[in-house]
Amino acid sequence: NEEGKKVEASEEAPEEPQASAKMAMGPAWTRGEIERPAGTKDMGSWTAAVYTEEQQARLGVNEEGKKVEASEEAPEEPQASAKMAMGPAWTRGEIERPAGTKDMGSWTAAVYTEEQQARLGVNEEGKKV
Repeated sequence: NEEGKKVEASEEAPEEPQASAKMAMGPAWTRGEIERPAGTKDMGSWTAAVYTEEQQARLGVNEEGKKVEASEEAPEEPQASAKMAMGPAWTRGEIERPAGTKDMGSWTAAVYTEEQQARLGVNEEGKKV
């Protein structure tokens, strides 16, 4: 041992490792605990196996196969907030569609024409002025 004393053989033998959260384990489906995911998700340089919406509803799991609570399965209608992404007002029927286009280099933006801007009181992007 560290102090230079003789140690009995039984003290030298390490115990078998116990399964714990620190040990790496593959997904439950690789251990036969749940069916294999039927969907895929493009992760850029690799493809993830994911549970389809049908599997999620039937098995009570999320996309990754983790069990979800009943409240997670049927989330409440989200409340509008500044943090939520929302398309332009014209895509929601709140204002007419832009009649013009603007070359943005690698893409083309839909913009309001000068006539629409004057009539609707908006700028090129459709924001109130």
